[in-house]
Amino acid sequence: MPEQAYPTISVIICTRNRAASLALTLDRLADADRHQIRAEIIVVDNGSEDNTRFVVEAFAGSMPVRYLSEPAQGIFGKSHALNRALSAGGLGEIIAILDDDMSPHKDWFERVAEACQRWPQMDIFSGRTCLIFPEGERPGWAQSPRLKSIVFSEQDRVQNESELEPGRWFNGGHFWFRKRVLSNGRRFRDIWLTEPDFQLDLAEEGCRGVFCRQVVAGHRVQPDLFKPEKVLNRIKMLGLALAWLRLDPYRQNVKQARLLHDRPLLGRLFCLTNLVRWQFLYLAANLHLSEANRFARRLIALERRITYLELFRLSNVLPAYSIRRRARRTKEVREIGRSAPA
Repeated sequence: MPEQAYPTISVIICTRNRAASLALTLDRLADADRHQIRAEIIVVDNGSEDNTRFVVEAFAGSMPVRYLSEPAQGIFGKSHALNRALSAGGLGEIIAILDDDMSPHKDWFERVAEACQRWPQMDIFSGRTCLIFPEGERPGWAQSPRLKSIVFSEQDRVQNESELEPGRWFNGGHFWFRKRVLSNGRRFRDIWLTEPDFQLDLAEEGCRGVFCRQVVAGHRVQPDLFKPEKVLNRIKMLGLALAWLRLDPYRQNVKQARLLHDRPLLGRLFCLTNLVRWQFLYLAANLHLSEANRFARRLIALERRITYLELFRLSNVLPAYSIRRRARRTKEVREIGRSAPA
């Protein structure tokens, strides 16, 4: 395929005090095939105190790589690091986001370029994220497909290529988008799930996404995620963050937000019904004989329970879902109808 047929790809990697893991990711990218593809790697150091800069500079001879520093942490530092790369300029037509614990397959660049050519009307893309567990470490509860997704960020859809559904998003540690979506100055918000938030905003503006299974990267699962207290904290944070992501700001493409906005009473009933359901399933999880199954089912139920409780709470706090707002709007519509000429 001729060189001009391929887009230029800029890969942004945000990192903080994980030089060893970053080195593995850069090694995989340096070893990947880039025939006729103009690619660069941008590493944004978000206030590291280790030898991150030395690691990045060590790869300068094997591939085009830029080192940027962004000391601002904010609430969640990654958004500041991502925005630092976007503001630096000189980016390719395709901008990919990879975490510093990802291992792209050897044909990753070529597959990304081919996907962009095959889907010129699409703006957001992602591929398969498979899990790479540490040698000899894989607790029984980690076999749960649901936990593989929400705890370890596995992304392995059945379809070879499928369009992104409304209100859904791709794995934040492995996706890419066209530079044209930044034409209005869009940046990442300072929240934990900043990449899904970015994607939902794009979808709300009419951008479309596609999952391309043939683009594969491995996620090297960090051993800390196997610690019960660590995974419990992650589940609790995720439950809260998912509720905020779905309701703030109001997006019509997100079904929970649309229900609470258009039918606030029914939406609240929906949240409470699911809250009771997942509370029951949380308690029922203790009946499983296997300790691994008990823990896995409790984690799943806990995340769902926290999410629906926070959805209900936010519906009573955020103006977009106010019952009074809905009642006031209904009254205005009726008054307009009465005053209309016969």
